[in-house]
Amino acid sequence: MSRLLKPFGYFEPDTVEEAIGLLSTHGDKAKVLAGGTDLIISMKRREILPEKVIYIKAIPGLDYIEYDQESGLRIGALATHSAIADSPIVRDNFGLLATACGKVGTPQVRNAGTIGGNICKAGPSQDTPPSLLVLNARLKLVSLDGERIIPIDQFFIAPFQTALNPAELITEIQIPPLPPRSAGCYKWTTKIVNVDETLVGVAVLIALDSNNSVCSEIKIGLCSVAPTPMRARRAEEVLLDKKLDGIIIEQAAKVAAEETMPRSRADYRRKMTEVLVREAVEEVWQKIK
Repeated sequence: MSRLLKPFGYFEPDTVEEAIGLLSTHGDKAKVLAGGTDLIISMKRREILPEKVIYIKAIPGLDYIEYDQESGLRIGALATHSAIADSPIVRDNFGLLATACGKVGTPQVRNAGTIGGNICKAGPSQDTPPSLLVLNARLKLVSLDGERIIPIDQFFIAPFQTALNPAELITEIQIPPLPPRSAGCYKWTTKIVNVDETLVGVAVLIALDSNNSVCSEIKIGLCSVAPTPMRARRAEEVLLDKKLDGIIIEQAAKVAAEETMPRSRADYRRKMTEVLVREAVEEVWQKIK
């Protein structure tokens, strides 16, 4: 890895308005820098060579974590993984997201890296997207033309490509309240490298009916097993409106594995998808019961 950065112009805006003004001016020649845990490495490797870098970490008021029982959870895009993982609000109400943020990288990466940056990286193995997918998260994107809200399942287009326009900035992640009688979890297995990259990640959210007998809602999110984070929708259909038992959970786990499109180590990734989906569904089911 080259350790010298290619020269670039540097801006440090004080407000969101100033930041999106700079993005509008410089377009795809600019990159946004927040925690820097991904961008700086990519720049050193010459994978990304921006002419301009816009540092937004100093913009105040974008690192909040707020919860309301009616509207749900709102997280500023500059909230760090450590802050989210340690937040009593998140741990008590959206534990699977706290688990996912606590898994990201190393302590140093979690202390510096932001959830907005993790989402915008859009790598196949990013840890936060599976939980955000099953939590029906929405992203607030702002530009000089105003703001728009986009469901996270429409955000990932291809590996390292998103629906974010060059002149847009993500400012907030919105998560609605969980349905009654529901619970979730995030499970993973890692590829043993310097930063223990996730080899397979599985997030599951289940809600049971009023009798706690039938699965009334089920969402399964996967990462590192396809070009982009994905929902295992066929596996969800196997479980929806069914009484859960070991046989049907095993069937759903096999279907989830069949839905994956691994880029490498395909057999192992599919097998671990099956194992982790089965374990996650069983764990969540027991939590609710």
